[in-house]
Order: sequence, then C-alpha cells, then structure tokens
Amino acid sequence: MKLRLLEWLVCPACSKPFSHTPLACVGDETTEGLLSCDCGCCYPIVGGIPRVVEDAFVLFSAFAEKYADLIPNARPVRVDNHPSGEALRRTRESFGYQWTAFSTMVVDFRENFLEYIHPIKPSFFPGKRGLDVGCGFGRHIANAAQFGAEMVGIDISSAIDVTYENTRNLSNVHLVQADVYRMPFRRGTFDFAYSIGVLHHLPDPEAGFRQLVSVVRPEGVVFIWVYSKKRRVVNALLEGARMFTTRLSPRVQMALSWVAAAVDWGGFVVPHRVLSGLPGIGPVVRRLTVPRLKVYGNYPFQVAWADWFDRLAAPIRFYYNDKDLDAWLKRSDLGRTLVSPTGLFGWRAYGERVKQAHISTRS
Repeated sequence: MKLRLLEWLVCPACSKPFSHTPLACVGDETTEGLLSCDCGCCYPIVGGIPRVVEDAFVLFSAFAEKYADLIPNARPVRVDNHPSGEALRRTRESFGYQWTAFSTMVVDFRENFLEYIHPIKPSFFPGKRGLDVGCGFGRHIANAAQFGAEMVGIDISSAIDVTYENTRNLSNVHLVQADVYRMPFRRGTFDFAYSIGVLHHLPDPEAGFRQLVSVVRPEGVVFIWVYSKKRRVVNALLEGARMFTTRLSPRVQMALSWVAAAVDWGGFVVPHRVLSGLPGIGPVVRRLTVPRLKVYGNYPFQVAWADWFDRLAAPIRFYYNDKDLDAWLKRSDLGRTLVSPTGLFGWRAYGERVKQAHISTRS
C-alpha cells in the first residue's frame, strides 16, 4: 500500500480516518500492516493491499494468527452476516475464481475500454483522480492509469490480487479489497468513478450505483456499463441455462464455458475472420457482420472463454434499458446525462454530479 492512499481512506463504519501501523515494508510501500479506527474497527494490509472487508481476518487467518497480539479486539465477521450475504459470498467466490483463472492480460483492451466509456476520450484522464469499482483483473484500471489518471481500484474478491500483479508497474494505481456497499473512502474524494460490467452482478445494483456517486466530488463524473434487456429471447434462454449452470462447481463451469466458447469461436468467429479477409467479399462481410463477431474477432480465444464463464457462472445477472438508467441518473441528482447503447448487449450511462447535491446512499 502506498502511503498516499491513506489520504482518501476512512473507516466504512464511522467515516473517520484510519491509524496506520506498518508491519512490513518494501521501499515506501506497506506490504503488511494494520488499519485501525477509534470506533474499534481494524483491517489488515496483506500483500500490499488493504483488506477493508468485514471478514478480512477470516479470509487472512494466517495474518490474524501471526499478529494476534496486535489485534485483540478484531472480531472475525463472516460476509454471510451482510443483508445480502449469501449472494455476495457466491459472487465473490465466482469472480475470484474467474479472474484468477483468466489472469493474463492477453491484449491491452484499450479500444474495448474506450467503447465502454464513449464519448469520453483519453484526454479526459490526465491530472484527475478516479475510482474503478469492480476492477476484476485490471484491464480497465490499467488503461485509465496509462491515460494519465491517478487510479484507485476496489474489488470484493481475490481478483484484486490479480489486478495488483497486472498493474504493479504503474505507480499511479492504488488497490483496496472492499465492498461497494461499504466503500472506505471520504465523500467527494474522486474526480470521476466508473463501474464497467459489475453493477448488474450485485444484489441491489442501484444501491451500488448510489455509493459510486457518493464518493465523487461535486461536478465530478460518473459512468457505468450494464447488460441490456434488448435481446429478450437470448437473455431468456441464457437465464434458463443459468438455473442449472450456476449450481455447478467452478471446475465444471470452466469446462462448460470452454465448450460454449469453442462452438462460438469455431462456428462463428473463425469463419468471420477468414471471410472478412478474402479479396472481393471481405468488405461486404465486414459490413454485414454483427458487432459481437467483430469484437471477438479482435481478441484471442481466452477472451471468449472468460466471457462464457461469466455468462454461465455469475450468481446474479440483471438487465436494463435506457429508461431504467435514466431513472438511476435522475434519482442520484446527476446532470448533463447521457445514456447510449453498445449494440444489443449493453447500455452506457454518463452523468455529472450537480454541485451541492446531496446523494442518499440508502435504498
């Protein structure tokens, strides 16, 4: 953990600043330590990452045993005690497994990131401080940091460790293992915050969105991407399959997603690649091809495999339309809003926080 991160961290229970006890350091970074608050809350720093989740000393029991004399008041709290605890636990396990399995940054995902955040350009980022909610294995936060922003990323799962490895060469990236419903940041800390492909996996997506807005400064920017309701038949078929696949073990889910990706890849993506490269008919094929084939045609097989795992394994999936997102933006008092589709698959939403607006984080 870089010491600069302490400027923005607060206890999620009482919103007071943490006291920092470094226990092991490499250079100017704390690799092991404690964050404690006068209210009695205490959280470990493990592997260079603050673990600001309720059950941190359960997840990192070896740390708790090693430093037991320093944390006498730390009481392990399991995530099941959260109002949506079981759903959060399963979601955390699923995405931790997914991004540990698909940890390699096979491409830079720059164009992918820009498509999700359109109409924002790379020139938006320099000199700003941003938050990536649900950073997964780090593909989006890496691009935002490379564009020039000082970035903080949170993820509730062990995927945060994958992001750490994938961004450790970026001095302007800070990471925290944290729950979007209990974010450990001062209100108004960030110039912008985004969540791409994450909110629709939460038990209460709009509540997560309100938390996102709450940590952005007045006149700051919020942008998100979520699944679309447009493909009603496809979504219905997928949800029918998910009634079965979400009950399977991760190993079986991994095997099934490989089969689905192989059929998708071999039956559609590869033929598109071949035909679009042929003289004469190539331009016609590229013009008539559905957007998803163009997207997957630019990536290696692993990307399709990871996406199929997400479709079949994620415990929760919600779908939205433009009216839903317009309502979110309005209820959060955001101005200069823009909602736009990314084909049939999803919706982008953009808004700017109105100066002096009060954002309620309650349901």
